[in-house]
Amino acid sequence: MAVTLHFLPRDHWMNDPNGFIYYRGKYHIFYQYFPYESRWGTMHWGHKTSTDLVHWKDEGIALYPSRDFDRNGCFSGSAIEIDGKMYLYYTAIVYASMDPANIHVSGSGLIACQAMLESPDGMHFPAEEKRIIIPTFSENEVGHPGDTRDPKVWQEREQYFMVLGSRKGEQGNLLLYSSRDGLHWQFASVVSDERIKSHTWECPDIFSIDGEHYLIMSPIGIEKTGTSYPNQSVWTKLSFDPGKKQAKILSHPRFIDYGMDLYAPQSTLDEKGRRIVMAWMRMPRPLADGRIGMLTFPRLVRQKEGDLRFGLHPAVESLFTRVLQKKQAEDVLRDQRPLKISLDLLEGAHIDIGGYVIRFYQEKVYTDRSKVLAIERADLFGEEAQVGKEFCTPILQDGRHLDIYVDANIIEIYVNQDEYVLSNIVYDLGSQILAQDVEKIAYFGLDTEEPVYEGEKK
Repeated sequence: MAVTLHFLPRDHWMNDPNGFIYYRGKYHIFYQYFPYESRWGTMHWGHKTSTDLVHWKDEGIALYPSRDFDRNGCFSGSAIEIDGKMYLYYTAIVYASMDPANIHVSGSGLIACQAMLESPDGMHFPAEEKRIIIPTFSENEVGHPGDTRDPKVWQEREQYFMVLGSRKGEQGNLLLYSSRDGLHWQFASVVSDERIKSHTWECPDIFSIDGEHYLIMSPIGIEKTGTSYPNQSVWTKLSFDPGKKQAKILSHPRFIDYGMDLYAPQSTLDEKGRRIVMAWMRMPRPLADGRIGMLTFPRLVRQKEGDLRFGLHPAVESLFTRVLQKKQAEDVLRDQRPLKISLDLLEGAHIDIGGYVIRFYQEKVYTDRSKVLAIERADLFGEEAQVGKEFCTPILQDGRHLDIYVDANIIEIYVNQDEYVLSNIVYDLGSQILAQDVEKIAYFGLDTEEPVYEGEKK
């Protein structure tokens, strides 16, 4: 019986994670969700909860179009706890014109405003409580009227701050707002950097680690090689002055994941106060049951000498305690169960996991999924994009160790624990494992033979 350890939608289509929060003893993730077909359409917020970041319980639909200002979609946003309540912030969408043949896709552009809803308990979401907090911009105002979105809210120095992704002309930027109560918001400043040549800066997220601020975001069109999705997720160092309510980007952007499928990461603090992140993995075609899109494993974010690192969260890592022989590991692959492979690389190393190939030379890790993803292009939002087949990390500095986590349709590779991560969507993995020029190879299965995950499709 196949078991999928990764977060999947309840059915049909999902994209960005939203409202990631630890609240009243549970983790909540909301996600962009289209409940009618296995493709993008009018956005709702699906909702799942977990006590451990591993077992997710489906809680149905939290937000759905219900007001005139969000009648064509509830786009991405975030959540925060204020006075015991859960405040949800999102981008409310109206289409400039409708496609008469399909009301679920934009006819000629978007009209966006920023909205919120107060939930008394994180489980009930009264639609009548929705309100606009930042109206649609006009053409000559600070933000773009259609491409301003994805409010991420956080608290710092007894104030609340909001960052929005936007653009001026064809150059992306960020808008900062501040609030004393989380309800009434004042514009603070614009954050821009012409070194980051891209369109709208989607899904921005600002946080601090060890007293230093960082920005993660997903700029449209930042990847210009033409060999993979052009929209990618990056991180930069940031200076942020809460008193002046201003921020400045301090470094060139670096990829969060070198597999180039990851997008729209969102962070929160776990129950121990550690910064963690989960992100959408883009899938070029649905699974057999019609679901399309998944989230990465939760990743622990830390900084090392000013660089951000994204390592596997201990909640997932601790599950793989059952030592396997190679034949048992191949049986696990054949049954489409989660598998961990750990090894050290030698120059010229070659690992083939059911057709997914990993190589190591000139101090870089290379992957090739050509045999387990035959698709050349994907239609994610009504526009086709190139789907990459071959990937590589930068030059390794911390060693040559890999921890490889294999699930039914995704492989996540953690290099030297968290120096780099490289994650890829795959289809129809085989069961044979071949490895040469590696050392200390070991295989691990889940700690139980028959794990049961709440909300799992049967």
